[in-house]
Amino acid sequence: MKKALVATLGIILAGCGSESSPSISGSTESTRLSDNIAPPNARFEQYRISAFELDPSQFALAGNRVFLKVYSSTGNVLFLGQIDKQKPVSLPLSLPNSEGGIKFDLFSDLDGDNSISREKQL
Repeated sequence: MKKALVATLGIILAGCGSESSPSISGSTESTRLSDNIAPPNARFEQYRISAFELDPSQFALAGNRVFLKVYSSTGNVLFLGQIDKQKPVSLPLSLPNSEGGIKFDLFSDLDGDNSISREKQL
């Protein structure tokens, strides 16, 4: 008897509040590609490849091993590694279109060398 009463009460409560909301009718725009033609100057790329070039010999670091850290203005590291201090470095970087420049740090393994931090526009 109690089970039947609980089941009946559950059905009644489940049936309450089932009022449907009024449907919204109006004009909807088409999502078909043939109806939405892109302008001829539109760009669909979100990233671009930019060349980062650096000549470490112009910074006169005395250490034997020279390291380079290249990162975006938001702090995302794009390159971190050892480079030859006598040869120019050229790196292809994949950057968001909104990114105008990058930052780089140049440092060596010698304690007396100062680290170099610069910003470069690409």
